[in-house]
Amino acid sequence: MKRISHRKLALALATGSMMAMAPSAAQAAPKKKAQQEEQRVPAPTKAYAEGYNSVVKPLQAGDFAAAKTAFDASVGSATAPNDMYWAGNLALQLGGKLNDQALQRRGINMVLDSGLASPDEKSRYSFFEGQFAYQDKDYARATQMLQQAYDAGYRDNNIAAVMAEAYNNAGDNATALKWLNTAIENQKAAGQAVDQNWYKRGAALALQAKNNAAASDWLGRLVSAYPTATNWRDTLIVYRDGANLTTPENLDLMRLMRQVGALKSERDYGEYIEALDPRRFPGEVVAVIDEAGSNGLSNSTFLNEQRGIAQGNIAADKAGLPSAAKDARTAANGKIAASTADAYMGYGDYAKAADLYSVALEKGGVDADMIHTRRGIALAEMGDKAAALAEFDMVNGGNRAAIANYWKLYLNNGVSAEAAATAS
Repeated sequence: MKRISHRKLALALATGSMMAMAPSAAQAAPKKKAQQEEQRVPAPTKAYAEGYNSVVKPLQAGDFAAAKTAFDASVGSATAPNDMYWAGNLALQLGGKLNDQALQRRGINMVLDSGLASPDEKSRYSFFEGQFAYQDKDYARATQMLQQAYDAGYRDNNIAAVMAEAYNNAGDNATALKWLNTAIENQKAAGQAVDQNWYKRGAALALQAKNNAAASDWLGRLVSAYPTATNWRDTLIVYRDGANLTTPENLDLMRLMRQVGALKSERDYGEYIEALDPRRFPGEVVAVIDEAGSNGLSNSTFLNEQRGIAQGNIAADKAGLPSAAKDARTAANGKIAASTADAYMGYGDYAKAADLYSVALEKGGVDADMIHTRRGIALAEMGDKAAALAEFDMVNGGNRAAIANYWKLYLNNGVSAEAAATAS
């Protein structure tokens, strides 16, 4: 059976940018604030005073077209810093009234270039300019201005997430991921729920950079926060497709996929059966294929053939288990104990499996990480969460450690309903 490709998954995870449109707040300040600015910023110079007033009068009268004509005719004389400041504010007001983003943007930059912007204006207007630049696909300008806004203390409109998108489009994937992480941490610090799409976006950006390890990390964070069956499936598939798993390693990952309800297709079940082998785990093969049938996959020729092979092996396999268990305790190493424990695991006799895995570890000569993993699975199936977690903690290094970690995530977070996946 071919493995599930994560190409479609990557497309599903690439939820689109989290870039917000420039808010209408980039318009005129409230009247009270405008009065305060009049006291802080000197009035227009004589060179611009007449031009300024020629705009204000029709603007106040609601004749925005006439105000725009007057603005265009007079703005050339607004060269002094205070003139630029007041002309910029007029442009902002007119741009808002006329729904003219280009004029708004011009006004923002005039205020910023005047050097007279208040700290609040500098932070807000830098953000708006960053958004305008983003919309114009000027990503270098966008990152520059958004960074300026953030450094000035701006934290509204999910600015860190916006910066992540800007840096990604600028071709700086690593910085994009750093800013997305900052966005998440800022949300948490504010006591607000983190939208699950932010974690998915992180995974998508990591996959875009062909960094499967980072993608798995982001998805691990996803299932910690939103442990739905769908999210579990995405997480485990991305990890599996990026790791070079041996058949025994893949088997224990597939066991987790089954546990969290992430097996959805004939291909899923087929890969599970191939990892099991109906001659080595006939009991588990039958149980898994029967489960596939209950999920509407009873017409699979491959699965039905494998079930027949497994069923034909069960009687003889079970008959030999008591003597094998006895031999395991007197054997020179733990290999017989490990294989017999595997068999009991396949039949769902987790207590005997856990006991014989312990014997295998005591006697040695076995893959300790594999045995600790499988003993942890047996204990988890028995409902002994504390003992299972302790067992998984003993798995060290490589793919086995990652698989054990995913099992720990499952034990600590479980599987939630799909409806609970969206943050309020």
